[in-house]
Amino acid sequence: MMMEKLSRLLHENQGRYDKGLRLPQIPPIKSVWVVGQSSPTIKAKKKLVPAAELIMKSGFNEIINAYDYFFENPSDPEGVHQVRVRIRRFRAILAFFAPLFKAEHYQRQQDTLRQMAGQFGEVRQLDVLLEGIAEIEKESVLEIDCFGEIKSFLKEKREAAFDHLMVALKTDDFALELLDIWIWKLNEPWDETASDLHGSIKDYTKKQIANWHKKIRRSMKTLEIEDQQAIHRVRIKSKKLRYVIEQLSSILDQKNRKSMNAFEKMQDDLGYYHDVFANQHLLEQLVADCDDCQLHYQAGIVIGWQMMAGNRKIKKFSEKVGTVVQK
Repeated sequence: MMMEKLSRLLHENQGRYDKGLRLPQIPPIKSVWVVGQSSPTIKAKKKLVPAAELIMKSGFNEIINAYDYFFENPSDPEGVHQVRVRIRRFRAILAFFAPLFKAEHYQRQQDTLRQMAGQFGEVRQLDVLLEGIAEIEKESVLEIDCFGEIKSFLKEKREAAFDHLMVALKTDDFALELLDIWIWKLNEPWDETASDLHGSIKDYTKKQIANWHKKIRRSMKTLEIEDQQAIHRVRIKSKKLRYVIEQLSSILDQKNRKSMNAFEKMQDDLGYYHDVFANQHLLEQLVADCDDCQLHYQAGIVIGWQMMAGNRKIKKFSEKVGTVVQK
């Protein structure tokens, strides 16, 4: 049952949740391999509110499954990544339905979810750095042990960050926050004055996806490649749209489904470019207080290599911007 599943996530506090999780009558969910994407099958003519509630239920269950996998497989870096991804997917679908919610209560859920995902941020960023070094080792002609010191250094930092994360997660906070979000969903979060509330999921989806497409194109028309923050904002907007398209694939036409592939490829390039600067900032912070010249040297190689690769990707992206905007 769901209450048993959630209590295992915070297994040191099982007793107090058994009673609490019975109260909202949270239904059982099927445990799945978290890396696989899933989306509910919805008929296009289905009423908007029941369809949205089904989609939200699916997204909530994905968070629980990912969190469960994380605790059962603490040595797998993908567990950390997937908790963050599932929370972001859920946030994207809430943002998609935002015009239908009571604004104040909706924003509270988004703020809570952002903080929940943020708990995993430091560990995930260190994982990204280590993955980047592994990629350099695979593709370069440098000696295989060229990054020995920086890898050991980052692994120690990752272990400390992971220990800190586990201490935080063994409190009540994460489980109670999930419970609050579920209760919010059960307590009729809809704004009855919203004009689209009583239509079909197909009509709302068509209108809302068109609006999101329009905003992304508008942002890209004025995008300055040198503006890292602007690039990051476009990346986030397009990623949210991709997540929504994934979860609503059963009611979308072929054109919208195909657009997901374009957005995914664009995000890969923009994501790498963003990671380059995030990695540079993190590495510079981490080695700033170290006197080991070899550590600084290896950090410099990593930054230089990723900057070179990032510049190639962003140049490739800039050449495609005009084509994407005109479509």
